[in-house]
Amino acid sequence: MVKLEHGEYAGMAVTWVSNGHVRLAVTTQRGPRAIFLGWPQGENLFAELPDVTIPSQNGPYHLIGGHRLWHAPEWSLRTYWPETQPIKVDEKANGLTVTLAADGAGIEKRLDFVMEAEKPVVTVTHTLHNTGLWSVELATWAITQCRLGGIVLLPQPIDPADPESLLPNKRYSFWPYTNFADGRFVFGNEVTLVHAKAAPPTKLGYRNVHGWAGYWLDGTLFTKHFDPQLGADHPDYGCNCECYCNDRFVEVETLGPLAPLAPGASVTHIETWQLRAGVQQPNSEAVALQIARQL
Repeated sequence: MVKLEHGEYAGMAVTWVSNGHVRLAVTTQRGPRAIFLGWPQGENLFAELPDVTIPSQNGPYHLIGGHRLWHAPEWSLRTYWPETQPIKVDEKANGLTVTLAADGAGIEKRLDFVMEAEKPVVTVTHTLHNTGLWSVELATWAITQCRLGGIVLLPQPIDPADPESLLPNKRYSFWPYTNFADGRFVFGNEVTLVHAKAAPPTKLGYRNVHGWAGYWLDGTLFTKHFDPQLGADHPDYGCNCECYCNDRFVEVETLGPLAPLAPGASVTHIETWQLRAGVQQPNSEAVALQIARQL
């Protein structure tokens, strides 16, 4: 049975959603964010970043931590719009919907959280709605900030792209600050690993054909499943999955297709979250592959 309770976490008003197997805290006056995810008596899997801000032309953008909704491609004038608009909260029996009023680009953000009654599973629907007068090219961008100390699992394409296996079947994107000698990356043939250790910023993105990405921390595996929409165009040279890491947090990100959003139109991107307990540390690709085959 799913239970909703009003409370506070990290100094912010939240609605707690729990079912005896997992608990989730969603901010109702800031963000909006999911700022806590964990077992009933466990620690927060998400990063807590109350002091981290990104400067912008429109004022400071507060990261806060946890899970948020952005729209890609990243552009400081639009992406870092301070989230000071009013938030509308709609509760239901198995979760809640939080809607942030339109930003300076006329884009309204909505996060809908639905928890299963008897499993550590949460479905998150991300919606962008264009309230403006002009079409805006964008993609839904679901970003989860997690605590450092774990390992990100990024499954890779293994099937050949053509009958003769002459064409490439993997495609990565890297950012100007990405260090190719960064020891946090372990590029595998079937699963690439990112060790979430405190170090200078780094990022990679790629075309994820499997429709999931995961983060292992202290024996718990957190997975995000999504529709990869392989036939569509995606931002950042075709990325539908990205990972960013710095000295404070690691981000596991999924993206929807890049397309014009007409005035009055909406676009959605759905992730299904699941926690699994007692999972072996994926300190090699072989172990990570064993874990991946059980998903």
